[in-house]
Amino acid sequence: MFKKIFLFSLGLAFLSSCETKFSVNGEYVETPIVHFLLDQGKEIQYLKLNRTFLKEGNANEFAKQPELSYFDNVDATVEEIKDGVTLRTWTLKDTVIKNKKEGAFYAPEQKLYFFRPDFVEISGTDTTYLDEDAFYRLKIDIDNGNHMVNGQTNLVSGVNITYPKPQISFNFAESDVSSNGYRSTPISFSRSPEAGIFNLKIRFDYNEFIGSNYEKKSLLWPVGEITNSGTSTSGATIFAEGEQFYKYLQNNIDENPAVTKRQIEGIEIQLVGGSKDLYTYMLTNEPSSSLAQNKPTYSNVDGALGIFSSRVTVTQYKDAFFGVNSRALNENSTKELCNGQFTAPLKFCSHLASDVNTNFSCN
Repeated sequence: MFKKIFLFSLGLAFLSSCETKFSVNGEYVETPIVHFLLDQGKEIQYLKLNRTFLKEGNANEFAKQPELSYFDNVDATVEEIKDGVTLRTWTLKDTVIKNKKEGAFYAPEQKLYFFRPDFVEISGTDTTYLDEDAFYRLKIDIDNGNHMVNGQTNLVSGVNITYPKPQISFNFAESDVSSNGYRSTPISFSRSPEAGIFNLKIRFDYNEFIGSNYEKKSLLWPVGEITNSGTSTSGATIFAEGEQFYKYLQNNIDENPAVTKRQIEGIEIQLVGGSKDLYTYMLTNEPSSSLAQNKPTYSNVDGALGIFSSRVTVTQYKDAFFGVNSRALNENSTKELCNGQFTAPLKFCSHLASDVNTNFSCN
C-alpha cells in the first residue's frame, strides 16, 4: 500500500510516493511565497502572497481550496527611501480580484494585497506614481510574528519610447501588397542599466457592430522580447512585422456571420522593462529542457521565497484618427486591414472622413 504526500507552492505541485512505514511530514516547514513587482507607471501596486502547505490525499481537491494557500493575518508595509530619508510609507490592504486564469489551482478569484500611491512630480510637468530615484523597502509581518519577510528594490528608470512619435502612423503594408509585400514598423526605445529584459506588446482596439449596436473589443499582440546585456544605456529596437500583424488578427478574431462591420478604434504600444533580478528569477523558474531536472532556486527576499523587484510599463496610444494626417494605421495599412488576404473576411471598414472615397470606407 502506498501513501501520497503533496507539497504545494504557487501553483506548483511536488509529488512524493513512499512506503507507509516512512513519512516526510516531519520535514515540512511552512514557507511564505512572495511575488511583488513595483511599477512606477501603474496606479495600483499589487503583492501576491501565498504559503506552501502539506497534506495527504488528492492533490486536485486540495488545489481548489484557496484557504490552504493564504495566511490568516498579514501586516505589510512599503517604505519609500531617498537620500537616507523615508519619504512615504504605505500599509497594504487585501482585496480579491477575479481575473486569474483557470488552471490546476483555484480560479478565477485570487487574494492580493495592494497600495495606491499618489502622483509625484519628477521634473517640470512630468508625474509618476513612484520616484525613480528612490529605493523601496518591503516589510511583512505574517501571523503576528510567525514569519517576518524583508526585501528592498530600486526601480527601473530611464525607459522611453523614442520611435514612432505619437503622431506617426503604423505602416504595415505597401499600396500593392501582391507586388511589393508588407512593411514593418520599428519600435525603438531607450534602455536602462537596471533592466534585464524588455517585452513589447501592441493592443489593438476595435468596435464590433451587429446592426446599429456595437461592442468595444481588444486584442493584445505579443510582438517580441529582448534581453539587456551588460550595462548599456544605448537604444534598442523591436520590429512590428506587418504580415504578422494581419495574421494575428486573422487567427484571433472570429468570422461571425452576425457581425455587420468592424472599425478600428486605436492602437497602443505597451513596452515593459523588467529588472535584472526579475530576469534572473524568470530564468531559474522556467521548465528545464535537460534530463537533469534539478535547478537552482533564486529568491531575493529574506524570510520567504520569491521576489520583490521592479518593472516599468511605458505606453503610447494612437487613436484611429487624432489630427491632420495623424492616424493609428496609415491609409495603405487600413486598406489591407479591410480588403487584404488575411483580414478581409473580418469585415473591417474605415469610418475616417479622409477615406470616404475609397473602396474600404464604411460609407
